[in-house]
Amino acid sequence: MMDEKETSPRAPLGVVHGADENTPDTGTTPLTEEAADAEAAKADIAEQIARLKEEMIVLRETLGVLATRSGHYAVSQVNSLRGELRAGVAANPISALFCAALVGYLLGLRRR
Repeated sequence: MMDEKETSPRAPLGVVHGADENTPDTGTTPLTEEAADAEAAKADIAEQIARLKEEMIVLRETLGVLATRSGHYAVSQVNSLRGELRAGVAANPISALFCAALVGYLLGLRRR
């Protein structure tokens, strides 16, 4: 009828603790090697965090300088535009008056 397979007793699956005959004895147990690796990883992470903190300080200072400079630049551009506008009005007062009247008229239409 049906061929029956005989199964041999097997060892349960899981983590095997202890040394194997095929692995060389290094003098330390795997637990201490794992602990040493974990400590080395902690030290590396702490070093990376310290470097990132230093970079954040430098970036914060750089952003402060950029914000100050951009503020000064904006003020200088506004002053330059104001000077050009005054010179244009002084050179052509009639056309400046008509432009101002047109802008006022358009703003009045917008409010209706």
